[in-house]
Amino acid sequence: MHEEEGGGEPLYLELADALELYAAIIGGTPAQAADQLRDQGALKSALGRPRTYAHYEDADLALQAAVLAHGIAESQAFIDANKRLALVAMLTFLELNGYRLEASDPDLADWILGFSVGTTPHELAPLMRDAMRPMP
Repeated sequence: MHEEEGGGEPLYLELADALELYAAIIGGTPAQAADQLRDQGALKSALGRPRTYAHYEDADLALQAAVLAHGIAESQAFIDANKRLALVAMLTFLELNGYRLEASDPDLADWILGFSVGTTPHELAPLMRDAMRPMP
């Protein structure tokens, strides 16, 4: 995880974090996760999207989380489990930055699966904002 300089900036997931999350999903090690990675560049690009949106679009955490999930789900960087990683990365990003989502598992699944049928991050972000709660 990388915190931007200046304090108070969001924490962002890095490649090693994504590999650890993927390893947890598949029940393996980060090395085994790396073996499942088809396109490291696509994954790095997806992981960089929240920072880019924050800089160029003044995106809040909800939109940053949505573009992260969208980037991972749509890049298909891994052989399998890309949408599961998208969901876990989105939730982890929000938790690292002090928020959790109060949404049912079916709603969360629908949000991620929605990318496959054309839902955009800008359409998902308001739903996430409504469900975001500060962590104690």
